[in-house]
Amino acid sequence: MDFRKIEWIFFLVFIGLNIFLFSIYWNNQHEQSLVTNSNQREDIVQRLENDDIKIKDEVTDDHQEGYYLSAEQDTFDSLVNEGTNAPINGNWTISTRVLTSIPNGEIKFDLKKATSSFNRLMKESTFITNGTEYTYLPDVSKKDEDLGKVVGAQTYEGIPFIDETSRVTLDIMKEDDQERVSKYTQTRLKDIEPLREKMSLYSEKEILNTLYINNNIPSKSTITNIYLGYFRTLEVREKNVYVPVWFVKIRTSDKTTQIEKVNALNNQVITNNLVPKVENP
Repeated sequence: MDFRKIEWIFFLVFIGLNIFLFSIYWNNQHEQSLVTNSNQREDIVQRLENDDIKIKDEVTDDHQEGYYLSAEQDTFDSLVNEGTNAPINGNWTISTRVLTSIPNGEIKFDLKKATSSFNRLMKESTFITNGTEYTYLPDVSKKDEDLGKVVGAQTYEGIPFIDETSRVTLDIMKEDDQERVSKYTQTRLKDIEPLREKMSLYSEKEILNTLYINNNIPSKSTITNIYLGYFRTLEVREKNVYVPVWFVKIRTSDKTTQIEKVNALNNQVITNNLVPKVENP
């Protein structure tokens, strides 16, 4: 066979192979683009609506910032050492880093004005210790006609600790149309400090998408609250490690309430995670 004809055959085969490979590449890119554009068009809010899932409030794409935090839980040793000379009036006890107090006299509270009532009491040093460190948490508090549990927590740069290790819970009772504090419990963190530089957090829409694709949001349910707070994820001797966590409160079709938790730093669901305890790091 003529050598030049062989060259032409190889050349044409080479051109044809390249055209074939390019067509495969273009088709793959086109399909990927269609998928991407489809995902971008179908917002998570629309996907939830398609499953008859309602959202009570508007959700955003905003990216807040937060830290990995370290803190130590207060044992209230200063109160123990002061004994009967402690500034808190009433009967109080401390067990497992939890202070429980039954105040003397009638401590009035107005559930309809919970924020102002809470702030007023937190400023009374004879009622509670370090009360000004705590901020009222309406998303965590529970109120009804006859009683309530009003909850407050410490904060770090505007983000509260949604965790049992930093909490004031006021038990509110109603007698003769008068609401009063019958008891409160308190936990407190000290030596709070960041372990790393401030980091960008996943948005509300992003974490809702994660819960949705992991089937954590039942169909025909209602997302009633979404709120951000620091949550303990690790205990190392006397120190705790906290990360920003999105809390999503869901009211299911059978009228039960579930609360899902998503790590705001890595967008992982941690609802059922236990807190690891390291004795000897």
